[in-house]
Amino acid sequence: MMEMAELLGVRLEGADRAALVRGDELEQAGAVQLVRFGPLRVTAEVDDGAACVEFLRDADDLRWSCTCAEGRRGAFCAHCAATAQSVRRKTERKAFSGVPSATASESTVRIAS
Repeated sequence: MMEMAELLGVRLEGADRAALVRGDELEQAGAVQLVRFGPLRVTAEVDDGAACVEFLRDADDLRWSCTCAEGRRGAFCAHCAATAQSVRRKTERKAFSGVPSATASESTVRIAS
């Protein structure tokens, strides 16, 4: 079964270029606040327009939603891209620090960006 970060990586590879660029800007600016970070669910608030993003992992499938206009239409918007990039970076940092990513719990945890 694929991990959340792997699923997000696959989704980022197929994302719209404009969403990736804007998402990277948002993530680099620290606009992503991870509210819930677990192996099955990620919830984030993105300060750009106060959007709320949610990723749900179901086996090797990824579902997402965002409260922005594009996200409500089902698009993998810039807010989704920013959140996905933030999750991947935090997961990579954990891997390099020796902390196993499988230890993330499903409880609500506020992670400082």
